[in-house]
Amino acid sequence: MKVNPFMAILSLLMSALIGYALFEYCKEPDLRWMLTIAGSISIFLTWGTTLAVSLEDKRATANLKVLSGIAAVILTAAQCVFAFAHIKPVTYALITGFILFVWIAAGYAIGKK
Repeated sequence: MKVNPFMAILSLLMSALIGYALFEYCKEPDLRWMLTIAGSISIFLTWGTTLAVSLEDKRATANLKVLSGIAAVILTAAQCVFAFAHIKPVTYALITGFILFVWIAAGYAIGKK
């Protein structure tokens, strides 16, 4: 597995900007910091894998990038919806955690083959 450091830094900066936007748009005091921190980390992980990670097998790399890209779009959209919706932190943690769990499990299966 190779990691492109330039693209990893770009995805880190992008997730920091999105995290700041989530912080500003979220008006729920109970959810604001949780959304900012967890949203930034999950967006960094998925976008970072999409942009910066490559495997030895080209087919596995393509599958991993497509999977991570789909997960990144879903998580980014979900974070934006959560910033504007009035939900409980438990609901946020369950939905985001489930999406990340499915992404990690599928990515692991792709990397094993």
